[in-house]
Amino acid sequence: MRAFGHGLFVLAFLVGIQLLQAGAALGQPEQRDWEPVTDERLLNPRDGDWMNFRRTYDVTGFSPLDQINRETVGDLRLVWAYSMRDGSRWVPTPIVANGLMYVAEGSGRITCFDVVSGDVVWVHTRNYPEDIEKSQALNRHRGVSIYGDTIYWGTADAALVALDARTGEQRWEVSTGDYTTGLGHAHPALIADGKVVLGFAGGDRSARGAVVAHDAETGERLWITYTVPARGEPGYETWSEHEIEPLGGLTWNTISYDPELRWIYLGTGQPTPWSSTLRGPGDALYTNSILAIDIDTGELQWHFQVVPSDNWDLDATHESMLVDLVIGGVERKALIETSKIGWGVVLDRVTGQFLGSFRTGYDNLVTGWTDIGVPIYNPALIPTMDDVDSDKVFEVCPHYHGARNLNSPSYSPETGFYYVGINNSCMDVTFVSEEYRPGRVYRGMAGRVKRVPDYDYIGEFVAFNPLTGQRAWERRFPGGAAMTAAALSTAGGLVFGGTADRRLFALDADTGALLWERRLNGDISGAPITFEVDGRQYLAVGAGGRIGQTTSYARLTNTRLPQGTGVMWVFALP
Repeated sequence: MRAFGHGLFVLAFLVGIQLLQAGAALGQPEQRDWEPVTDERLLNPRDGDWMNFRRTYDVTGFSPLDQINRETVGDLRLVWAYSMRDGSRWVPTPIVANGLMYVAEGSGRITCFDVVSGDVVWVHTRNYPEDIEKSQALNRHRGVSIYGDTIYWGTADAALVALDARTGEQRWEVSTGDYTTGLGHAHPALIADGKVVLGFAGGDRSARGAVVAHDAETGERLWITYTVPARGEPGYETWSEHEIEPLGGLTWNTISYDPELRWIYLGTGQPTPWSSTLRGPGDALYTNSILAIDIDTGELQWHFQVVPSDNWDLDATHESMLVDLVIGGVERKALIETSKIGWGVVLDRVTGQFLGSFRTGYDNLVTGWTDIGVPIYNPALIPTMDDVDSDKVFEVCPHYHGARNLNSPSYSPETGFYYVGINNSCMDVTFVSEEYRPGRVYRGMAGRVKRVPDYDYIGEFVAFNPLTGQRAWERRFPGGAAMTAAALSTAGGLVFGGTADRRLFALDADTGALLWERRLNGDISGAPITFEVDGRQYLAVGAGGRIGQTTSYARLTNTRLPQGTGVMWVFALP
């Protein structure tokens, strides 16, 4: 019976591909009326909307839809699938508006699909310059943004491009930086109050971090805020005097927004050079930090440094989730952040005050936190100049691809749980001398991935109580493969995730019981999303992207990596 069911699934996939090909031959799908995506719609999305990267400005990744629920999820069926061009570092999160789905690829292409039929409505391809490989954003694009009837695309060659959402025709573009320094955009912009706010990739190419805002109508730059200080600016004193001015602190991940405060929140990456043995002593602000910035002016409101004096590329670039929590009997406008280190922090998002921490995965680096939120490092893992170019090996946990990385968490207001895929790992680190060359990685350390001693698994999907920091439950899969997909929780009592060994799964949000799973074409490299069109709820996800957590951790669990292209998958109930 199991083999027969699998055969039907494969047959449905092949028939779906044939229908897609036939649909493309027949011409354009039926035209839909266009309803502009307004400020109000982005601020207060309808239950069936998914028009922001994590659906809402608070980046909780929660959907109020419940047509697909505990009782019905077992009946999910493939509606259509489509093979994309990208198959390396492809981490897609589609957005959907007016029955159209928009998918980005890092090689420089945006594809628009009709959700119901799977037909391709349009494809926009960008011709990158010959030296585009200087940009770290190349082949790493994760999505686009929408406002009005315009698609906003931050490109690998550091441009903001505006496309007609209905046709894919380019309306305008403006330069946002110099891609030859390593800068580029790998992540979709935040759009709020008529502003397009973009972070930058480039931390592995020794670029200088920044966040920039442009006018959504004209593309005019409104402000730019750098995330590492120039000489004479606040924070410069936290860097050692060196022939290389402060670099790093890139802003390549998700930006959240509190419309009442009118502040955006974002994380920053590691310093350049990575190791203090090259950089010298000091906290190196504002790297590895959470920043609160005024959306109107770009002015820094507060900062919280998660990993000061980094030596291990354990940055804090990951999203700041905005959740109101009752702590000590008082409702707080809180912020939850988990990142590469095996810890999460909870802050007051008005003041930046440290409210607490919780361990997320295995780590041997941080032994605890002070009352004001300064991590206490294991002194045995701090290098000295005598360790440079020596035979000394430091066993540091986790590996620099992190206890979690691009796989975003989700928070359900119905359960009160914070869901995230966790990877447990270590690395053998050595520290070396190195010369600075602009546009090249400058780190002074090398790390080789390894298993956690006595662990027979890497990945686990975990539900945390953010008030207590305790695990409510965890789920591991046979073989212990790494967790790769973002989490998605829904009002149907479900939470979705995915693994490096091709499993897309749905768990009971209360208990973690496995309710449904499918093996797809490759690692579940994208973020599952759910949305509604014409009264029908859909589930969509990209797979086969061979992302960093997959390629680094697969060898530790004997996970075979398919070598084909990435595929977009769309499911619904019969």
